[in-house]
Amino acid sequence: MKIFSTVVLISALASGGFGLVAPVAVADHGKQSMHMMHGKGHGGHHDRCWKATLSDEQKSKVAKLKLDFKKKKLPIKSRLRQAKVDLALLIISDSPDQNEIGKKIDEIAKLKAEKMRLKADFKIKLRNELNDEQRVLFDTKMLKKAYHGKKKGGHRKGHH
Repeated sequence: MKIFSTVVLISALASGGFGLVAPVAVADHGKQSMHMMHGKGHGGHHDRCWKATLSDEQKSKVAKLKLDFKKKKLPIKSRLRQAKVDLALLIISDSPDQNEIGKKIDEIAKLKAEKMRLKADFKIKLRNELNDEQRVLFDTKMLKKAYHGKKKGGHRKGHH
């Protein structure tokens, strides 16, 4: 059954998502645009956000998981930034040492991997707090992000 659900989920994503319809209060329907009534939300998204469906108890657990994640991530992020600065200084030195540059690149790669493992662990723990319907929404969003990447304010990495 789990394999079937995954196949259905992937098939639905490949065909353009689920097109879920968000519930609309009858009294407020005149105040919402047609996009909001059809679950498209802001920016043309066709899916509801799993976060909006959390109970108060789930919100509390998710907040604690997020705080724990941030506490663990912060020192790694700090070391990663410092390693990047160190790499830049090694590269622009008057006599760059390829061996030291290589070691610094390896250090950066290890820190990035550590950060990714930490994030994966957080997402697994977070997903375990969700019910079946929320997991479908969460999984759909995860797969979309994996395929399309995370877009921030229209700026692409490397284009300033």
